[in-house]
Amino acid sequence: MVFSAVIAFAEKAFVGLSCFLCFVVILVLCDLVRKRRIFKFARDFKGYRFYPVFGNGYYTIGKDIFSVIENLKKEHGLPCNLWNGHDYHYVTADASEVKVVLNHPSTFDKGAIYDNIKIAFEKSILLAKYDQWKRNRKIYSRSFSQPILNSFVDVFYDKACILVEILKKSHERDVYDVFCRLSLDNFCANVMGLDLDVQRIINDRLVPLIDRLQTGAGKRMFTSYFIPTYLYFFTPAGRSMLRNFLEIREFIYNTIQQKRQVFKKEKDFRENSNKLPLMDMMLEAEGKIFSDEDIFQEIVLFLLAAMDTSGVTLSFAFTLFGMNPEAQEKIYQEVNQTVGWERPICYSDLPNLKYTERAIFEAMRLLPVTPAIERYAATDVDLGDKKIPAGTNILISVFNLHRSETYWKNPLEFNPDRFLPEEVAERHPYAFIPFSGGPRNCIGMKYALMMMKTTVAHVIRNYEIKSKHKSVTDMDFESFITMKTLHELDCTFIPRCH
Repeated sequence: MVFSAVIAFAEKAFVGLSCFLCFVVILVLCDLVRKRRIFKFARDFKGYRFYPVFGNGYYTIGKDIFSVIENLKKEHGLPCNLWNGHDYHYVTADASEVKVVLNHPSTFDKGAIYDNIKIAFEKSILLAKYDQWKRNRKIYSRSFSQPILNSFVDVFYDKACILVEILKKSHERDVYDVFCRLSLDNFCANVMGLDLDVQRIINDRLVPLIDRLQTGAGKRMFTSYFIPTYLYFFTPAGRSMLRNFLEIREFIYNTIQQKRQVFKKEKDFRENSNKLPLMDMMLEAEGKIFSDEDIFQEIVLFLLAAMDTSGVTLSFAFTLFGMNPEAQEKIYQEVNQTVGWERPICYSDLPNLKYTERAIFEAMRLLPVTPAIERYAATDVDLGDKKIPAGTNILISVFNLHRSETYWKNPLEFNPDRFLPEEVAERHPYAFIPFSGGPRNCIGMKYALMMMKTTVAHVIRNYEIKSKHKSVTDMDFESFITMKTLHELDCTFIPRCH
């Protein structure tokens, strides 16, 4: 009796499992048929061997985007194929192709590598669809107008002064932490209207929370295809990521409430609502355009971008200045001639710091903080010698584009004069895209550059930078959204004797 029941249960289980497997096989076959044009296109390029369902998963799961692209390049060259499950990615570092992709109306939307961060940024300017992006970009552009940016420079200088005082107490610190805190301090004061003093308050929770959230999201990049979001949050890594996200969410929501109260009190005294910082601008449009959730997503996005991209870029830049004392001396001399030894730096000084700007650009070329960006082809896209089929994710390797011998002579050397006007005029305009390119470029690029120039100028007139790194080839990298070294950067700040 019991044996018969067991046999009957086993038969039903076998039938159920067989039906499920048949259903999965049918789904896989249908997907393969639907993507037959993509498979035909991919035959012309090298890459890891494709397996149904898994794609190149055995090469990519658990790895970061930088390592995956660099391994592909070493083994197969660029352009090449990358499959994350059945999601196809065409990987390129060709400036002519990049120009088409970043400007084509059919490749406006972001690619599949961003799926892992949709939970936090789906409505933000980073991932928004065209209509929403166009509306929001127009509104945000007012908050990044030149008069508003000029008004930020006093804060940039004040925060740089705090940094100089902090470096006096300890010349050898984790430069990532130092400059990410500086960038976050600037963002909170200028954009959110809050002086959190995160440079001095080392034990605050916000900075490590943001860092852990980014790392968790980046590690999920090549598993999101196989583990749906609603299942991922039941895993230990998913629960940890969710906790970090909710803590940041609570902080931002509390900040929104505080700013809303201040904004209402000050509203009647404002002369021009078109000249407001970002959060004030969003609160001005609240109820008509933006909900609390919209404001939250945008502020978190800008906060991450301001802290990590600008902070890591400054970390790379100062390390490279330490590795290249001749370039550092030229920056020092330019700052002294333009600003002097002690005078506060003001916005009118920044356009005259031309060599300093070129040195920052060269740091962004050699060590791009965002090593890859991606767009999705909604329709076929003609690249001249090839036609990208609809449904393709086009993955642009910014890291390899910026180091390509096609566009850069001796690409591994640090040479700020690459960005002299006559040199730039002879080079492909899309060979250098640290802020992306086309209509969907980074809206905060002027803000970031002004903040970095102010910081570099004030730190270098107070400190000589030293580094034991001999070459960028000695550095090993990983990228969980933004690129960092696998090891601490060697960067020492030695006070100057004026």
